[in-house]
Amino acid sequence: MFASSPPSPRGQRPPGQRINRVVVAVIAAVLLLLVTGLWLYLYLGTLEKPYYELQGYRVATQRSFDQFLRNRDHRAQYREMEQFLRLNGVADVTEVSNLLRQGSDWLEVGEPAFAFPPRELWRNIIPTLVLMRDELVPVVGPVGVLSAYRTDSYNRKAGGAPASKHRNFCGLDLVPRSNISRAELADELRSLHARLGPGSDLGIGLYRGVRFHIDTCGYRRW
Repeated sequence: MFASSPPSPRGQRPPGQRINRVVVAVIAAVLLLLVTGLWLYLYLGTLEKPYYELQGYRVATQRSFDQFLRNRDHRAQYREMEQFLRLNGVADVTEVSNLLRQGSDWLEVGEPAFAFPPRELWRNIIPTLVLMRDELVPVVGPVGVLSAYRTDSYNRKAGGAPASKHRNFCGLDLVPRSNISRAELADELRSLHARLGPGSDLGIGLYRGVRFHIDTCGYRRW
């Protein structure tokens, strides 16, 4: 006769069965975490950021601009400015929305990404756009606009110079859309400034990376 195992105390499971239940619980918890993480990743991917990256700078999206146009009489002002640029032969240089772009740090300073310049300042940007189209783009290639008109409030919070040419709608901060190096860009800008000369009233400066400034409100370079 074989000796039988002594019966387990009432309510107590064998050790092997208890271990199996723990393993199953751990696996279930891990799977739950993976599923939750995947859902969170997919959800965050559906949330559209109000900007995209251009040469390391934040540029407000077209959707952000569309939201801006829904405020007050902005759509009517947009059409008026578009017509003004067309009549002055520069509507093809860049989108109107780019000329209303205050800067790339609007989120940090807590100011709107876009703003309309007063009507009396509109003419100031015409020579700058002509220079950009006829002189600048042919030597450095296509460019993106990071900053055009700035309100006094934005300019102050962003640390702009008190006499910034952005305040009177004459200056543009730009970045090349090509892979031109900073050294090559500096050479091209220096040559352009010297070639056009004082009669152009070209103000031009190179900032960090490949961000640079142009205006037609005074001949100078930095």
